[in-house]
Amino acid sequence: TIEENILSKAKQKKNLDILVMDKGKFDASALAIEEGSSDDGEIKDVYTKKGLQAIFGVSDNEDESTDPLQGDAKDTSKEQMEMAMASLEDEDDVKALRGAQKEAADELKEFDENAEIQKNSDEDEDEAENHKKKTGNKQQKGKNPQADADSKPDNPESTDEKDLEKEFATWQTTEGFDATAIEKSLSPMEKYGLRFREDINPFYSVFFINEERRKMEAMEGGEEIDIEELESQKAMEERQAMEDGDLLATGIQPEDLVRQRNLYRREKARLISEKKRRKLTGENWVERIDGLTQKPFWYNEETGEAIWDIPTVVVELRAHDLARKEGWNKLPTKPLVRVMEYLVPFPDRQNCSIVSHHWRSCATDIKFVRHVYPVEMGALAREPSRMEYNHYVTMSDALAVALPGDTIELSDGHYWVNDGLIIDKPVKLVGDENNPANVVIEMSGSVLWSGKSGWIEGITFRRPKISSAVIQPFAMLEVNGVGKIDMTQVVFDNDFSAAPTVILSGSGNKGTWDGVIVRNSSSTGMKMTGEVHLEMINSIIKGHRKDGVELSEKASIKLSNCTVEKNKGYGLRFATGCKGVLLKSHFDSNDSGVIQKESHVNITSSSNTATVSSLPEKQIPGFRVTMKNVDGDVPEGSVDSQPEAMTLTSQVEEAPSLPDPTPS
Repeated sequence: TIEENILSKAKQKKNLDILVMDKGKFDASALAIEEGSSDDGEIKDVYTKKGLQAIFGVSDNEDESTDPLQGDAKDTSKEQMEMAMASLEDEDDVKALRGAQKEAADELKEFDENAEIQKNSDEDEDEAENHKKKTGNKQQKGKNPQADADSKPDNPESTDEKDLEKEFATWQTTEGFDATAIEKSLSPMEKYGLRFREDINPFYSVFFINEERRKMEAMEGGEEIDIEELESQKAMEERQAMEDGDLLATGIQPEDLVRQRNLYRREKARLISEKKRRKLTGENWVERIDGLTQKPFWYNEETGEAIWDIPTVVVELRAHDLARKEGWNKLPTKPLVRVMEYLVPFPDRQNCSIVSHHWRSCATDIKFVRHVYPVEMGALAREPSRMEYNHYVTMSDALAVALPGDTIELSDGHYWVNDGLIIDKPVKLVGDENNPANVVIEMSGSVLWSGKSGWIEGITFRRPKISSAVIQPFAMLEVNGVGKIDMTQVVFDNDFSAAPTVILSGSGNKGTWDGVIVRNSSSTGMKMTGEVHLEMINSIIKGHRKDGVELSEKASIKLSNCTVEKNKGYGLRFATGCKGVLLKSHFDSNDSGVIQKESHVNITSSSNTATVSSLPEKQIPGFRVTMKNVDGDVPEGSVDSQPEAMTLTSQVEEAPSLPDPTPS
């Protein structure tokens, strides 16, 4: 942390001061003895080499080595080589070489810690003259090796440093630390700076001050304890603990321990219940105004949470207050949905949906919808323990637990049904209402529907492609008894089946079909038997090996804006006693003909069209017939206009038209 770094630096500076000032044992008394060591007789800087020599009382000429064998052979040979090169080179090259050498020497002096800081121009000129003299002496020494050996070394810096260290060690052991000598060696400005740092503005870290205070208290002995201050701190801590919900107890006697424990548990339970009460009642939320935007927001005083939207608990409480004022019609959604969970979807929950718009939205809540996973979502590999609420693996599982009036939703994908489906209760099967090809049920059997009502939307029923080579003896949909079903945007594809695609039997109204496609059967497309009635709107019946629709035993059908085409037999076949209503429908390419009827058949037709390969023997009332040639083209002038609205009957009297079926 930052504090630890500060403490570490303070300790390092303290150790450095002890090492330099205390253990170094500096003594500047010799400063006054040797004042004439410099050129001007004064020591301007104690941090230079001469200043330290003056402090220690050492001279430049003392203890110099007089051994003639200590000459620098390398420097001499180097200078001789440079002179030899200078004698051979041009004058301009020699000047350039000397300039480069001078620059290199200046750079070395600039970074040399032992070099003197200030030098005047006179000293520079003297050094230049001395350098010339020394160069001449070295040239003479090069001529006389014996004189070279007898001379002293020109640069005694390394020897001086070693001698200086020895002298400093001897002086430190004998003299010790002399603060007076060091203070005398300082300049006035340095003395002022030292006194300023020691007395006026010293640097002490917090940790150093605390440590010094602790040492002083330890040296003084016993500590003085302020009883009143301790009591006040204790009372403050107990008050804070009471506000935070934590109780503190001290000095409990053993006989009071049980009672105190019970009091603690009771008080803790009270505090917890108080927090829950504030949370449930929304008292911990308050409305405030944002200072920047001047918009209201909600702030939780206990958790510190701030939100723009109204909290859920506040919304629910407001809905509860509104329900108490307005009555059952304004009952909140959550409890109303909970109540409707105990009702049967049909007819109880359906009756509740007509009370009001709010009740209708609750009755059709998504919670009541049952979902079936398609094969693409791993339906067959899902474990029951990992299934979500109201989600099922197969259609059979969902139908087994479904109640009358339930909705079963199918997601986009494929669903496999091997043994067929038996639906004996009113349910809704919902797929993709925009494109039924997205939801496909692969049927190996039949859908047997005997429920009194039902709904199918956006689903395609077809035979599996794997077993397309096997002819199935089942119809795709069978509605028997009093069963009834309404549907929209549904496809029944009974390809590779020997049975009709749809079989309607029993009695009563079988429903209204809008946008339904019935196609591809090796038999009749739709077979209606008994006193049954069906209404089809915007539907298509095509591609069957026999008749498109076959009616018998007083069955009736109503077609509006429908298309019956490409059937090998007749478009419609009416047996004795059957009825039909044809409005704005189109018949095309039915090989045997448009309509085949027996006696006592009532057919009401209006604004229908038919395309045939040859003109019929009799006129078809209510049809506009168009003839096409063998190639399928419609020749000009082959249109046979017929009356637009007529009633066709096998008897002389005009048969009355069928009334519209009651809406489902």
